[in-house]
Amino acid sequence: MKYPLGRYVYGLAAIGSGICALTWHDLSALGAIPHRTFFVYVAGIVEILGGIAVQWPRAARAGAAALGTVYLVFALLGVPFILKHPLVYNGYGNFFEQFSFVSGALILYAFPGTAGISRNAGLAKMGYYFFSICLVSFALEQLFYLSATASLVPKWIPPGQMWQ
Repeated sequence: MKYPLGRYVYGLAAIGSGICALTWHDLSALGAIPHRTFFVYVAGIVEILGGIAVQWPRAARAGAAALGTVYLVFALLGVPFILKHPLVYNGYGNFFEQFSFVSGALILYAFPGTAGISRNAGLAKMGYYFFSICLVSFALEQLFYLSATASLVPKWIPPGQMWQ
């Protein structure tokens, strides 16, 4: 494979998220900030343009930087909730969900060209470590909210909602 598939998937997911934000005029990651509608449009446009840029090797770094910046802002918007309610894990889960996209942007920024050629191996390694921390957070969130997570699984899918 000349270019890693993950780059295309990451870019298409960003485009999809941007289209959803512009279509429904909503982006839950923004919370209740002032002038929210304006920021929904800005973030949606940046996601679409960044996702498009990621599709081409020459523009991949710029796209990764734009997307990483937007997702970092989204992650940081969750910090006040964490500070206000430190014992509620949902705030941490929301933070790490957005931070996982930042991690992907770091990895993509380090590997914009052909597969296996890193321009900044240290940055890529940092992205991998950050993403692994996010995975631990995802597992903890499913553990803490097992009933809520299981209720999202249709009952007809074997072996059942709680895998009994």
